[in-house]
Amino acid sequence: MLMSLLSHALSAWFAFLLPCYGTWKALSHRPVSEPELERWAKYWSVIGAFVAFEYVAEWFISWFPFYWELKTIVLLFLALPQTQGSTWVYNTYLDPLLAKNEADIDAGITAAQTNILNFLQAQVKKAWETLWRLMTGAAVASQQDQNPANPSSTPAQPPSAAPNPFALAKGLWGAYGPSVVGVMQRYTQSSAAVSATASSEAQRPNLTPVPSSQSTTSAGPSFPEPQHL
Repeated sequence: MLMSLLSHALSAWFAFLLPCYGTWKALSHRPVSEPELERWAKYWSVIGAFVAFEYVAEWFISWFPFYWELKTIVLLFLALPQTQGSTWVYNTYLDPLLAKNEADIDAGITAAQTNILNFLQAQVKKAWETLWRLMTGAAVASQQDQNPANPSSTPAQPPSAAPNPFALAKGLWGAYGPSVVGVMQRYTQSSAAVSATASSEAQRPNLTPVPSSQSTTSAGPSFPEPQHL
């Protein structure tokens, strides 16, 4: 437990926070240093591959003896500027591997994205059809309950096919989308106009005269002075 906490603390500082700050410095200072940007890009590429492997395999390798110590040593080797292990790993292993399999990786990513999208669309359509059958079945059952004396007069009809949810959403957006966008634009314009008016009124100087003490005294009623006999 103690070694796990120590490993997390060292990894967070040396492998993530300091490289994050170094990347920010390389991006924010002008002129931009291309060698620094290249070094940090290689570092984050190697760290991304390492973290991806760790997420997949940690459940299997985390019980090995001295796992946290070895993990900390590897991250320090990759992160410390004295060793620059990430540059060596990138140039020796990662870059040749990705360059050799670039076409296959691109095709696999495209196929995975397409298959995932098709799978999600199929699941949404299946759930919508199930919900539609439940809704139409409940409607038919309620009609039969309302006419229990003449069940033959209102024969049960099979539930209609569920409409395509994506086509339904597209139709709803085509019918009501422009109105929604117009309302949002008018609200944004009115809010901007109100803000501009309020700011101009706040910046306008106050021209109302402030009554002085002398004018207040002169404007008051005059009292008679006492006469001494």
